[in-house]
Amino acid sequence: MSWKQAQEGLFEADQKYRTLVEQIPGVVYILPINTTAQEAYISPQLKELLGIAPEDWNSSFLNSWSDYIHPGDRDRYCQAVKATIATKEPLSVEYRMIRCDGRTIWVRDQANLVLYADGDQVLQGLVFDISEYKLAQIALQESEARYRAILEDQTELIARGLPDGTVTFVNEAFCRFFGLKREEIIAQHYEPVVFEEDREGVFNLVNSISSENPVITIENRAITYQGIRWTQWIIRGIFDDQDTLVELQSVGRDVTARKRAEEALSENENKFRAIFNQTIQFIGLLQPNGVVLEVNQTALDFAGITRQEIVGKPFWEGKWWTISLETQAELKTAIAAAANGESIRYEVEILGRDDRAIAIDFSLRPILDETGRVTLLISEGRDISEYQAALHERHKAEEALRSSQDFLQKVANTVPHILYLFDLLKGTSVYLNQKSISILGYSPEEFCNADPQWFINCFHPDDQHLCYDVPSRFINLGDNEVLSTEYRFRHKNGEWRWLNTREVVFARDASGTPTQILGSVEDISPRKQAEVMLRQQAEGERLITEVTQQIRQSLNLHEVLNTTVNSIRECLGSDSVAIYQLDSNGSGNFAAESVVSGYSHRLEDIIHPFSRKRDFSRYHQGFPTVLHDIQESDLSADLFELVQLYGIKAAMVVPILNGENLWGLLIAHQCSKPRYWQAFEVNLLQQLASQVAIAIHQSVLYQQVQAANEELQRLATLDGLTQIANRRRFDQYLQDEWYRLKREQLPLSLILFDVDFFKPYNDTYGHLAGDDCLRQLGNALKSIIKRPADVVARYGGEEFAAILPNTEIKGSIYIAQTIRQAVRDLAIPHAQSSVSDRITVSLGVVSIVPNCNISSQDLINAADKALYVAKQQGRDRVHAVSVVIPS
Repeated sequence: MSWKQAQEGLFEADQKYRTLVEQIPGVVYILPINTTAQEAYISPQLKELLGIAPEDWNSSFLNSWSDYIHPGDRDRYCQAVKATIATKEPLSVEYRMIRCDGRTIWVRDQANLVLYADGDQVLQGLVFDISEYKLAQIALQESEARYRAILEDQTELIARGLPDGTVTFVNEAFCRFFGLKREEIIAQHYEPVVFEEDREGVFNLVNSISSENPVITIENRAITYQGIRWTQWIIRGIFDDQDTLVELQSVGRDVTARKRAEEALSENENKFRAIFNQTIQFIGLLQPNGVVLEVNQTALDFAGITRQEIVGKPFWEGKWWTISLETQAELKTAIAAAANGESIRYEVEILGRDDRAIAIDFSLRPILDETGRVTLLISEGRDISEYQAALHERHKAEEALRSSQDFLQKVANTVPHILYLFDLLKGTSVYLNQKSISILGYSPEEFCNADPQWFINCFHPDDQHLCYDVPSRFINLGDNEVLSTEYRFRHKNGEWRWLNTREVVFARDASGTPTQILGSVEDISPRKQAEVMLRQQAEGERLITEVTQQIRQSLNLHEVLNTTVNSIRECLGSDSVAIYQLDSNGSGNFAAESVVSGYSHRLEDIIHPFSRKRDFSRYHQGFPTVLHDIQESDLSADLFELVQLYGIKAAMVVPILNGENLWGLLIAHQCSKPRYWQAFEVNLLQQLASQVAIAIHQSVLYQQVQAANEELQRLATLDGLTQIANRRRFDQYLQDEWYRLKREQLPLSLILFDVDFFKPYNDTYGHLAGDDCLRQLGNALKSIIKRPADVVARYGGEEFAAILPNTEIKGSIYIAQTIRQAVRDLAIPHAQSSVSDRITVSLGVVSIVPNCNISSQDLINAADKALYVAKQQGRDRVHAVSVVIPS
């Protein structure tokens, strides 16, 4: 080969090499290190990377390249190149470069040091743009830091752990709640913080987590630095691609207050029923149509009848009123009048236990709902003979009063407060001094002659409970004991006045029961106004903390928003506070609103005046709109007209920003008059708007998960054929109620029953007819077992069960007989039955107060034995036992 041919071949190879290099997505370069024999080379992709054409590149490669490196990275780049030359190790470095257009980019530079036979050194490398990767990496780091901060700020107790119970992470709230340091918890099992009696139940539930049931909810007692506390945990299992459990994630909260409230509610209900049944008056609760819902034991004993004889029937059919048709007709007329809102009272003779005619003082009082509709009637009767004795005592007290009235009048005229004498039997004042005019604007005569309902209406609605059952407030009051009460009362000019009343028993009847009350009334309105002013700013600071905690303790968005607007309105004393959700087109809807009494709600409106602005840029930047007086604002004509239509005199509008998006507006209105908003009030609204934005995001996610979990739970506990609870739900619920009622020492009843001769039925009519029979039974059972706490379940095949908490043996037998009759009433033909021509059931009933000596399985065994006895005795019957033998 000639020298020329060699040169041409070399040139052709070089061209192919350059063509290949120019296809690489990055800048390829060749940099001679210690020789001038080799030429520096840089590929045309330089223009795409830095915006520079290769032909414009400075021949001094290293210096030119360094000129485009970010000043903050030049030294690091040079050190890396020197290290490669010194160590012969490949170069790999990331740094920033500044393009010709001024934009900063991130690049990765990878090169190898090539040694030639003659000792020359050349750096051959590739530079490519990694800006997008770097930006994503930075964003990921920021996101991780942000979410870790959010996790640590949560008031909920958050923990992560391994499937074996080893704790791998807890937040600060978890450490505070249990009074432990993080290093005392991490890498340890969670068992020590679980109350010993609850550990087995907790372990069993945690171990039940599977890919089909990945989320559980547990309520158990925990050992904290405050002692034993009730906690609620939502635990989620995390599974890998092979459905293997790899991690447990838990969120907990302190529910001790709720548990105690539930116990208090049950106790109060028992107290109320005891008072209701032991009162000396005959009391009944009626529907507006006269059907009896409830009567107290006094009324039943008076007539010598049972509750079953009257409840659910028209009142006038009760034994009391059967004395004559005229008496029944008069009662019907009275009930009709009371159903229209009238309070009825008259004297009437009724029948007692021995069919004796006894005169009573009878009354009917309607109970109204918020719309003014009569929902219930309360009937009350009292033996007039006792009343007449009390009346005699009252006359004696009045005589004593008249004898000392002159002296009392002289004393009363020197006192700067209202003095009064209130007769408990009459239900009205019999004396007031002249101070009632200067303090409340009413003369003594106006008070003494007033209708009791007028007097009640003068009390503030929140204080009117003080007017009901007044005598009971003084029954236990000693002779020298003073009862002090603060309340609001309407002045004659319509203003509300704060009053402080100090009362003592003035007279008693022969039995010692108070009949008259002596009291003094002081106007404490100035003191109350001063207290409000002093509390206002402190209340605002407290509200920020309180509402923030309430928002984070609840994931119910409706509850969060309503809690926020109610708390803000009460704190600011404004006429209205609303949260308005914006759509992308500027329209929207009211998500929550709290208004003072007398102003209409706007929840159904879809437009708010302050949502009609064309420019929301200030709201996007987080700036509020503060209007002290709408008349002096610079609103546009159409917006001003709309604000006037809404009756707004002053307003504050604060944006609710969800990230960079404007989710809605938090708005406070003053509609009665203009108002100068304080700086702390504006700041309060802005801080709460930020908390609302967090709550909105968290609540929406929680509601989506909760809805899915609830539907899965419902399907998992429902029998597909009968649409009542299945065996799994029965076992779970019986165990829960067993432990609950064992703690509360209340009765638990269980009914086990099955269809008589069901196999012959299936053999005769076919399995489809058998399924239809079971469906009909399921529908009938659902119509009988209605109490929220009661559960009816398909126990297996043709066998059913009913769990009746808080039900004694008598009540459970009644339910069992009702079930038996309901099944017969279905009239499902059964030609092969030995006891009837239709489908029947046999039932076993057992009732007991759970204790430590027996178990829930013992209860099931006892019910099963009772069922067996019912079958042995001839079927189609109920057999009950109240003794459970431990296994």
